[in-house]
Amino acid sequence: MELINLIAPVFAVILTGYAFSWTKLLGQDTSDALVQFAVYVLIPAIMFYLIGQEKFENLLNYGFYLSYGGTLLILFAVLFVCLKSVVNFQVGSATVAAFAAVASNTALVALPVLHAIFGSKGALPAVLANLVVAILLLLMTTVLESVAGHKANSKTPIYKIFLNVLKNPIIAATLLGVAYSFTGIGFSDSVSDYLELLSQALAAVALFAIGFTTSVRTIVQTGPLILSLTLVKLIIAPGLVLLAAHLIGLDPLWTIAATISSAVPTAKNIFLLAKHYDQEPQLAAHIVSATSFLSVGTLILWLFVLHHLYPTAFQLN
Repeated sequence: MELINLIAPVFAVILTGYAFSWTKLLGQDTSDALVQFAVYVLIPAIMFYLIGQEKFENLLNYGFYLSYGGTLLILFAVLFVCLKSVVNFQVGSATVAAFAAVASNTALVALPVLHAIFGSKGALPAVLANLVVAILLLLMTTVLESVAGHKANSKTPIYKIFLNVLKNPIIAATLLGVAYSFTGIGFSDSVSDYLELLSQALAAVALFAIGFTTSVRTIVQTGPLILSLTLVKLIIAPGLVLLAAHLIGLDPLWTIAATISSAVPTAKNIFLLAKHYDQEPQLAAHIVSATSFLSVGTLILWLFVLHHLYPTAFQLN
């Protein structure tokens, strides 16, 4: 019941956005304005805050990066090839769809879930999972920038593409967060309160924009694809991450954290970037919505499995 109470508000905000879109009480440009606000202000704030407040040495756990990030990267590559060859997606569309099936909402779902179960011990793995998602977003942004540059000029130099990626506020905030963590300075109370306040606004703004963009007609028309990618996100990806963590010999707490981080709904940042680059934003929004709804049941299932495999780890809190 506690998990349901945690995830249900996420889907409720999405429904609120859809209701306002359906009633046409707000203009169609509402979603664009919300996306710009999230991409340039809210997401950079939460990325910089979560990463920058940690000690740099706490960000180094190679087994976790290999089992969680490595597995998701391989799964992305497989999905990308399948979407291009079987579904005949273009590069940009295949990139968005594949990342929607692997990139998790670690900051707003995995972090509170792990913190609720394990206390402060569960926060650090969630932050590292968030860093992995940031790296995945860096790769996604690189591809989308390349596609955008190709449309504008087929001979866009690679260094310009790289510079455009670094100019992306989400990527820049992530890199600055890692650099600031290395200094070990930390944040004053006033700065922490400021960044915390901005980060708290992300959930409502981004989820409302997702709901506002969602089209029931499109969901029905693309149902099989959305269902397939949702099952990959909520069942196959966590299973592969759990297997990889077990084979590597990762600590039980970190194994649980890696699995849960891969089992939470799709990161809404995927939708925001898809909208920003005009690459399948509706498909991304529908996958976020579907994974948010179905994860209420699948998260409980994974917690049951993990509790059965590592019962002593759940006594850490």
